[in-house]
Amino acid sequence: MADVTFSPSRPFVELLPIFEDNYVFVLVNPFNKEALVVDPGTHEKVINYLQEKELTLKGILLTHHHRDHIGGLKDLLKTFPVPVWAPLKNKHQIPDATYYVEEGHQYDAASFQFSVMELPGHTLGHVAYWLQEPRWLFSGDVLFGLGCGRLFEGTYEQAYYSLKKLKRLPPETLVYCTHEYTETNLRFCKMLSSLDDTPLRGDDESLELYENELLNKRSLGIPSVPLKLAIENRVNPFLLAESLQQFTYLRELRNMQS
Repeated sequence: MADVTFSPSRPFVELLPIFEDNYVFVLVNPFNKEALVVDPGTHEKVINYLQEKELTLKGILLTHHHRDHIGGLKDLLKTFPVPVWAPLKNKHQIPDATYYVEEGHQYDAASFQFSVMELPGHTLGHVAYWLQEPRWLFSGDVLFGLGCGRLFEGTYEQAYYSLKKLKRLPPETLVYCTHEYTETNLRFCKMLSSLDDTPLRGDDESLELYENELLNKRSLGIPSVPLKLAIENRVNPFLLAESLQQFTYLRELRNMQS
């Protein structure tokens, strides 16, 4: 776990790695030492971090109902009985929530203001949490570095339009996705780049720069998350898809590469 020095200058996000490739996010407000937690797939690291840094947990945000995103919820609530925000469409799978959220709902907790975006595709009820200031998006499993989430419940059309919605966010947005899949997705992008006839190739120079930065980060043990939306818009093939047909072709091709 990275050491944290609380700075009075600005809030920050701490990434807690869990399982093989998940992250739990802790939004920290250093002014009042309050925090929010996003998608606690397990509880031990979260509790240890909050107690070590003497933070007061003010709430838990859940993007969808998969176990690796909510598995630590019950035990976390035993230690910190705080409000929980969860998708309305996952009410039956997540019965412990305080607030069931829908598109456009706005909330304030730990001095963070966030709004809800409904992004079906990976699951039918999937939501993301958008902080206009400081331009943070907690996107769960909708968008990944150079990739997007598999479709477990939703349709190709839903997933395609969910990504189009994300493309409309400010380009300076930092995307906190919940899995470290970027290196795997890079191999898929390089395979696409080798296909001369595909209309879905990104800019080769931008992809090469992305690869160099990514491999340097990962060799030093640095996460590829958060993603820079402006860069993903240039190189992520799923964001480059210009039609539902193109997106469907890409997603089916990616499914075969796993």
